[in-house]
Amino acid sequence: MLLAPFTVAPTSLGRHVTDARRTLAEMGAARLMQRAAAVGAAGAISMSLVACGAADADPRSGDGREAAVYESVLVWMLDEEPPRASDDGSDERPGWTMYVTSRYEEPIAVDVQAFVVEALDDHVVVRFIDERTEAVDERDERQPVREDGILVGLGAVPPEGDSVVVYVDRYREIDDVEAFDVAVRRRGDTWEVVGVPAAADVRVLPPGD
Repeated sequence: MLLAPFTVAPTSLGRHVTDARRTLAEMGAARLMQRAAAVGAAGAISMSLVACGAADADPRSGDGREAAVYESVLVWMLDEEPPRASDDGSDERPGWTMYVTSRYEEPIAVDVQAFVVEALDDHVVVRFIDERTEAVDERDERQPVREDGILVGLGAVPPEGDSVVVYVDRYREIDDVEAFDVAVRRRGDTWEVVGVPAAADVRVLPPGD
């Protein structure tokens, strides 16, 4: 059963993250192109591929839909993060990185990655990765995420429907892994997390991925 739409807690971070809930359809192709070089350096996304899909930002279908769902899930995940010692309490984005990877058979499409990075760019550094070692310091016995960040694993977005459930897990270090099934619903051109995400079994327990 879907509950009332998720609302952000009245904290500085919550208000800040709420501002990120703009529709992907409002993003111009020119700005996506401008960001593509930075995304490519961090997440191996080429500008040419971003350019091919930059105009397809419809949150009701295709890559735009998938990106809008993931954006909503990551906004929820960001708001759940406790403040870091390095955070200065301002409205600037935090100094740590949210690493993101696929938790299903296929990698997340590069156009989807570009849309998500762009949508959250003012609020958190999002870096899509292919290899766990890009995010995790395996030289430390705790195997923490680098620079006090988090590693987020995303399950597949169901291909149809205006209400979907997406698997997501959050890894901080070897003994700190949580997973959730997050219900997301579309209202017009906006996707929102609804209710309280349910705890789920971790699908891939690092370092087993």
